[in-house]
Amino acid sequence: MRDAMVQPATADQIVAFAHSRGIEPNEAQDLLEQLRSRQIKQRHDDPFNFGYEPPIWYVAKALIRNPCWSDYERATIKRMGRTLFGHQDWTAEQFAEAMRKRLGFQHAVTKLLIMGSNRSSKTDFAMKFCVQTAMQSNKKVFSGAQTLKTQKKIQMPRYWHYMPLDLKKRNVATKKATDIVENISYTEKNGFAGSRVIYGNGSLHDWGSYEQDVKSLEGSEYDLAHLDEEYPKGHYDLYTTRVTSRGGVFLGTFTPLHGYTSSIAAFLDGSVVTRWHRAYLRPRDGGPREPWNELNLTKEEYEKLTAWRRESQGGDCGVPESRPEGCFEWLLGEGDGRYSGPGPDGREFDFTPRVAVCQGGEAAAVWFYGSDNPYGLPAELIATKMVGEGSEKRILASVYGVAEDLKGKLFKKSTIEKNIVADEEIPPDLVRFLVCDPSPERNWCFGWFGYHIPTDTLYMYREWPGNYEVPGQGVPGPWAVPSDKNDGLNDGERGEGQISFGWGYTDIFDEIERLEDGETMEFRVLDSRAASQSKISKSTNRTLLEDLEEYCDGWVVADGQRLEVGYTRMNDKFTAGKLKIAKSCVNTITCLKMLTGRDGQKGACKDMVDLVRYAVMSDIWGWRDLSRAETRRRGERSQDLGASPQTPRNLCASAPQREVSGSTDPFRPRKSRIWW
Repeated sequence: MRDAMVQPATADQIVAFAHSRGIEPNEAQDLLEQLRSRQIKQRHDDPFNFGYEPPIWYVAKALIRNPCWSDYERATIKRMGRTLFGHQDWTAEQFAEAMRKRLGFQHAVTKLLIMGSNRSSKTDFAMKFCVQTAMQSNKKVFSGAQTLKTQKKIQMPRYWHYMPLDLKKRNVATKKATDIVENISYTEKNGFAGSRVIYGNGSLHDWGSYEQDVKSLEGSEYDLAHLDEEYPKGHYDLYTTRVTSRGGVFLGTFTPLHGYTSSIAAFLDGSVVTRWHRAYLRPRDGGPREPWNELNLTKEEYEKLTAWRRESQGGDCGVPESRPEGCFEWLLGEGDGRYSGPGPDGREFDFTPRVAVCQGGEAAAVWFYGSDNPYGLPAELIATKMVGEGSEKRILASVYGVAEDLKGKLFKKSTIEKNIVADEEIPPDLVRFLVCDPSPERNWCFGWFGYHIPTDTLYMYREWPGNYEVPGQGVPGPWAVPSDKNDGLNDGERGEGQISFGWGYTDIFDEIERLEDGETMEFRVLDSRAASQSKISKSTNRTLLEDLEEYCDGWVVADGQRLEVGYTRMNDKFTAGKLKIAKSCVNTITCLKMLTGRDGQKGACKDMVDLVRYAVMSDIWGWRDLSRAETRRRGERSQDLGASPQTPRNLCASAPQREVSGSTDPFRPRKSRIWW
């Protein structure tokens, strides 16, 4: 009997076992084969309690709130803790906390997206997790798919596969008076009767399709909502809300065959990859692909396996279909899985994402690969996807589960991700400045930048509002969120972070001073359109720039060149690795990944991108030594900040700096005037 993960004992294992038992090798071989057959039968007959689970499943469950670990999973975790770390009593909770910390999560998440390749076990994970959740008392679970036919063909059979044996044996509807107290009625042809499973412990599982209009769906609330494959953004919005009141979890599973859709964007825009994988099917040195390494096999094993498959031989070839990545071992080392320079064999390959922190740490994305599921014939899958034109795109989506950027985006998601840096990696010796984009219709937004002269690199190290607490306001929501309009080709919709706090100048500058906490800003950049707008009163006609100069010195006006000039320069700097964004600047990262330019000046994500554009278009790149920074600090303002003599920026740059008698504080005495 062949099993992808329970291989026959090798000759060395047989000899060692015989020696330990004091028996003959032939007897030892028979005994080991009996034990192997028993284990295979146990896995096949009772997958709920004894089914094989790839290591990446444990990572996914570690990230979710209240993951309901089974006895089998707890025993596996305890064994791995003893093997890898010498922990005798390593609990599932300790493992989960350690894994979350290792992957950059502050706490367990309530939303998880599994981007999976074909046959990567993502549906199996979801169905078993749904069953495990329903085994707890009084839980409500929902599963959604494109059509009910799809559910009956794919989801329901896998759900039935993972149900406990005693429930499968009953498979009947039990009634008490007129109330159904248990209804577990399943057939291969019709799936679950009534598209609902009712358990005797008070739990239930509902099934639905995306063919139903969101507005017509009942207002049920769930402990777990699972949406599978290409779910509409409206259903995502609905069910992420439906689990909130019960402290539940949203689970999405997705093979990105149609690219970077708005549903994927809702998770991944602004995400930060914290674990990478060396993609042996995506060489970047011009050499051949290495499918054996992708499967964690030796080249000889791979050739033996493919020959055995090709010749359709029976029995067992003695080689597993793949060896899933040992994700438990992530806890042993440092780094995020990316090699610096060539790998151990001298080859260079691309890296694909494994785990990402999403939505400021409130959600997570995990990528399941074909090699994670030895029962899905991954070698056969890889061989199929490597053939013919367009193989690179097929491999990315169907082997690694990675969605390509939606066409029309102004900045490539992969390019942005390569230039996201951990906050602690930003050098301290920066020439710092602030960029401000005000508006009468929303909160103002700010970005703090620093130029590192030795490496000629510009860092964005702080944003406002961001994913942190604002005094008196709490933690603001996201600045922009994905939208379905125009088939996803848009600049998103305004998020809660844009809703005005109703602040005046005093509040704004108190917040700036709090955040800067003594940092020296060499200058402060203001949006050129807003700078020249006037506010007319009975006694004076003043511009915003003139008002701001009463609060602090050093204001200059942003470069007024056309948008495409700035975007081109940003792309150039990103490509050259000279523009870096701190991981904590989640709103800026989201907006950079979202921007298409289709919505023009009113684009919801444009303002945060403008902060970066103004910084890149400033004259900061001309600061070649710190002596020039010292010159500015003494108030000898440079004359080269303006784009042309006609711009307000030129006038501002040449204006003398006003002295504040007896004080070195860059901020002037506060006035509680509201400009807008």
